Amino acid sequence: MERTYAPLIRQFSSIKGYQAAYTLVYALDASEGGCHLTLDRKGEREQQVSEFVPLHPEAGYRLLQYLCENAVQPEIWGDVIADWLPVLEAEQNGGAAGAR
Repeated sequence: MERTYAPLIRQFSSIKGYQAAYTLVYALDASEGGCHLTLDRKGEREQQVSEFVPLHPEAGYRLLQYLCENAVQPEIWGDVIADWLPVLEAEQNGGAAGAR
């Protein structure tokens, strides 16, 4: 049975003079040979970004959790994934990779 991965949601409140309220929704869709990670910003400055990563869904979901817990925004999404992906691929393939 294929596992379903629940979207992770971060909500930000309106702070007068600083930010409008918005929500970040981080989602994973498992596919052949990896998974698609998607970030959807709803509210102020709406934007959606998606990227395929060649990771097992469990590893992809841990990456998604990291992105959510650190409130990674669409503007730096690709850079953060590119920074972590070699480490995660090496770990997945039995290489010596540890936490950064």
